Amino acid sequence: MFRALGIAQFITDPSIRDTLSDIDQAILLILLRDSYSSGLQTALTWQTVSATTYKLLVQQYSHLSKLLQDSLSRQYQALNFSSYKGSLTDFNATFNNVVARLTLSKLNIDLIDKVNQYFKSLEAVYLL
Repeated sequence: MFRALGIAQFITDPSIRDTLSDIDQAILLILLRDSYSSGLQTALTWQTVSATTYKLLVQQYSHLSKLLQDSLSRQYQALNFSSYKGSLTDFNATFNNVVARLTLSKLNIDLIDKVNQYFKSLEAVYLL
């Protein structure tokens, strides 16, 4: 959304809103309001400054990163090729996707632990 408006920098620097036209600021505010749940929409309905709205949005959802880490970590630990519906190539893509998402959520896994988890997930099918 922000890229289409040419304001992708807003995510990292909400203060750029001061350089936007009134129309772009209004569109930005609408995009922000439409991106969250109705309960939060009600709380932020009267906000008129997009930077303030964005900061409140980030503050509201900042705890979700820990929940995402926990969910991804459980998914990572549960990966098992014997119960996987798909090819080994698909499984490898899934495994790497979960590892990448864990890394993006700032939960780094040592290389040796990744290798051990990968072999553990294959051992029921491929006797290692």
